[in-house]
Amino acid sequence: MLFTNLVQANLKTRILGQQIEYYSRLNSTNSEVWEIINKGAQSGALIVTDNQFNGKGRSGRAWFSTPNKSLTFSLLIYSNLDANLSNWLPIISGLAVHKALSLFDTPINLKYPNDLILDGKKVGGILCESKVKGGALNQVVIGVGLNVNETMDDFDDRLQATSMKIYSGKFYQRERVLAEILNELEPLLDGLPSNIDLVKSQWESACDHMNEDVQFHHGNNIINGFFKSLGNSGTAVLGINGKDTEFYSGKIL
Repeated sequence: MLFTNLVQANLKTRILGQQIEYYSRLNSTNSEVWEIINKGAQSGALIVTDNQFNGKGRSGRAWFSTPNKSLTFSLLIYSNLDANLSNWLPIISGLAVHKALSLFDTPINLKYPNDLILDGKKVGGILCESKVKGGALNQVVIGVGLNVNETMDDFDDRLQATSMKIYSGKFYQRERVLAEILNELEPLLDGLPSNIDLVKSQWESACDHMNEDVQFHHGNNIINGFFKSLGNSGTAVLGINGKDTEFYSGKIL
């Protein structure tokens, strides 16, 4: 069981996580956040569960988590940010996890746009959803799934996955890991959009595939290119046949 009082005891935030709803078992934390909006949930509200049995990944993919060992949570944020900043949400969220896990000597890398990589394998992922009103990001949901205390027996042999515990051999208090992620995320969100250059630089430094040949899944196409940078809108800039091309959607395979 995850104890919400231990999460809040480690928080240094003004908004994120000040309201927490814990569920022992839940279909999807992202879906639950959209439900609680109509119940008057405040900005920064956190939904967390010990057993997410129908988690959502990007583009409708499933996200599998291990009961009582993973971290699966979602945040609600009310915003008036320009809708054109939406691509920065998974970038900033991934950077926050990267910063937080460095406090636990866990050196994760970031894979565009929303994968968390540890020792060459996937350790987590991020799913950001939003509703736009009048050209602004009116409601934002940031969902994070992170493998924390899983062992090799918890993973299907076909999955290229790992956990913090597999990497280090240590057991982690999930409440503290969660709190540190929120502590790192809040100032990054508060700084938008003036901190974009800094975010861009720090994300690129943590990128798993910076200045490397990559395969990029865009729409129904697989594109071969050279990952050069993030664009000013949180896009992927690839060098293709000697020309820089900017992609507003897609992912590194």
